[in-house]
Amino acid sequence: MPDLRVLLTESDDPYLNLATEDWIFNDMSCRSRVLFLWRNAPCVIVGRGQNVWSECLTDQLEKDGVSLVRRHSGGGAVYQDLGNSCFTFMRAKETARSTKQLYSENNQILLAALARLGVTAEASGRNDLVVERSGESYKISGSAFKESRDRCFHHGTMLLNVDLQRLSNYLTPDSQKLKSKGIKSVRSRVMNLGELLPE
Repeated sequence: MPDLRVLLTESDDPYLNLATEDWIFNDMSCRSRVLFLWRNAPCVIVGRGQNVWSECLTDQLEKDGVSLVRRHSGGGAVYQDLGNSCFTFMRAKETARSTKQLYSENNQILLAALARLGVTAEASGRNDLVVERSGESYKISGSAFKESRDRCFHHGTMLLNVDLQRLSNYLTPDSQKLKSKGIKSVRSRVMNLGELLPE
C-alpha cells in the first residue's frame, strides 16, 4: 500500500509555492502519494510553453503589482488570489496507467468532495470541472498535468471566492475560442463556489 501524505502550506507566495510543489515532486518517494494544498496571493500563472504577452495584459499586471509566474506544467493562463484554492495530486507513474485515468481518478475525488458540500459538478473535457446553471456551463476548476521519468502530478485550481473582475482584467481570451464558441468574455465562463454553496 502506498504511503499517503497530505501537505498544506501557510505561504501565499506563488513563487515559493510553485517551487515547493516542484521540490516535493522531485524529492518524494515513488512509493508515496501526495496531496499538496496551497493558495496564492494575486498572480497570473502561465503554462510552460505559453507566450505571456499573448496570454495576459502584462502592463496592467505591472501597474497593479500582480505577480506573473510560469509553472512547469502545460495548460492555459490562470488568475489566482486568496479566493482560490490550489491542489496537487502526486504519485508514481506506474500507478497511473494513463494520463486520462489519472485525471479521472482525481476528478472523482474532487467531485465527491463537492457533492458532500451540496454542489453537483461534472468533468468537462480533460481539464475542467463545471457546474450547470440555467442551461449554461460554468467552470469552477481547471487543471494541468506533468510527468517525469518515474512520477507524475495533476494540479489545479478551485474557484471559491475569486475576484472575477480582476480575472477578466488580466487575462486575454483566446480569439479562436471567442470566434468558434461564441464566448462573450472570460467572466462569463467561470463561477465561484461561493455562489453555489448554501449560506
